[in-house]
This record gives sequence, structure tokens and C-alpha cells, in this order.
Amino acid sequence: MTAAVGPPSISSAADVAAALDRLAAPPGPLLVVADFDGTLAVGSRDPAVAIIEPLAQRGLRAIARVAAERPGRAHVAVLTGRVVADVARRVRVGGVEYLGDHGLEHGTLARGGRAEQLRVVTDPAFDTHRYPASILADEVSAELGAPPWLFVERKGPSVAFHVRQADDVVAARAAVLAAIGTVEARMGLVDHGLAHYRGRSVVDLRPASAGGKREAIERLLERHRPSAVVVLGDELSDVDAFEAVITARGADPGLGGVTIAVHGSAKAAPEELLGRADLRLGSPRAVGRFFLALAGRL
Repeated sequence: MTAAVGPPSISSAADVAAALDRLAAPPGPLLVVADFDGTLAVGSRDPAVAIIEPLAQRGLRAIARVAAERPGRAHVAVLTGRVVADVARRVRVGGVEYLGDHGLEHGTLARGGRAEQLRVVTDPAFDTHRYPASILADEVSAELGAPPWLFVERKGPSVAFHVRQADDVVAARAAVLAAIGTVEARMGLVDHGLAHYRGRSVVDLRPASAGGKREAIERLLERHRPSAVVVLGDELSDVDAFEAVITARGADPGLGGVTIAVHGSAKAAPEELLGRADLRLGSPRAVGRFFLALAGRL
């Protein structure tokens, strides 16, 4: 690809156009997978107030409309660390598969369906993790004195401790990790099966055997057998998703695979993600423009 033009670290219009052509050219199915926070929604210090960028919502709807009018041409999925019930209410686009908790739970919202009525499915094999996750959610917060910068996200068999509201995110994350160790020792939580997942401003504990975004992308590729796939993300957890695409196109040179890092000026994407990105877009609004252009080519 050619060198970036314009704002630093943002791909040129020519590179974006070439990627759009590459994705739309194969006649077979196109798989579109996007993260939510920082990708479809502008990143926020308070996870509870995140709102989807209107243009990104329009773009998703445009691709979902193509998928509905031309069955088998496209499949759209939102893959996020949030639970499905939460992200579906924030996105509110029908004809989309919602994969929550990095793929641990899923549900498909029909076109015209209500997000509040979405049926969410979680593998019961992970139910044994609900108890330790709940204990850690309660006790870690108490151990830290329930600081205002801590947002505890309960996700059934998983739990995430968000620290992005802290003045010193690195120190806050270290404090959470220390509190987890203290609680595990005090409560006798040995071999609870929860493992730490990637994250810069979050400590995410989830069933080790559940995998993460890499496995979620692999399952989507296996199920839909696309001719092309595009994955968009902005955080460390999306590194796994990008690597799944890179591995898949290495095994099948005929697969049109594109990875896109959303790399805004307010919050830079991690270098580990940027190093695996074919394109770099500057904001969720730019993601919306990309989706609308992709729908037009389809």
C-alpha cells in the first residue's frame, strides 16, 4: 500500500478505495465484523455513556440492508467485550449478529426487531464460572474501597474492572490486579478457571477455555465461508481478531481479508494493533463513511 497522506497514521483515500474494491470484488459472501467502543462509538472515560456514532449506525444499516435484499451476499457482526443485551441497545441495527463478552455470548437481531427482545445465548458449559466471577466483582471493589474511578462490569461467567476514569490509569490497573490477588487468597479462589484477557484500561477476567476474539472470528469464518472479510477495531483485544484474519488469508490466498484500526487523534490505537492493520481510519465517523461506501459497492 502507498504511504499515508494527510493526518498522521491515517490511510490515504487511495488506499481506502483499493480496500473497498478488494472487499466488494468477490461474488461470494462478505463478512463484516466491527468492535463497538472506539470503533462504532467515540471512546468515553465512562463506559456507561457510550453512544454509537450516527454515521456508523447508518453505514451498518446500509450493509445489513444489502444482506437482507441479497441473501448470502453479506453478513454483519458486532464483536465486543460488552454483553449482548447492552451493545444491542446501543447499536439498534437489525439484521446484525451481536457477539458479546468477546464472543462468549451471541444473539441475532432481526430487521425491524426490538433490541430489548433479543434472545441471548451463552454456552452453559461456562456456568461454573459465574460464582467466582460474582465473588470477585463484589470483593475486589470492596477491597479497593469502591473508588469512583472503578466501573465493575458483571458479565455472568466473566467480570471486567474498567479503570479508564482514573487520573492514572496504569496505577489504577495495577491496584486492581493487586486487589484481585488479595481477594483470591482470602476467599480461597484457587483454580477458578478465569484468565486475564488483553486490555489497557481494563482488567478482564473470563473463562480461560472460552478463548477470545480470535476464536470468535474463526467461528464466524468457519460458519459463513466468506470470500472476503473485514474486521475493524481499536484496542488490544482486537489484535486477536486481526490475527485470525491474517492467519486465514495466509492459509487461503483467495480470501480477501482486510484489517482496519480505528486510530483517532484523541486516543491512539495500541502499536501492537496498528502493526497488524492494513488500514487506519481516524474516527467512528470515518468508519461510517467506509461502511456507506462499501454498501454502495455491494
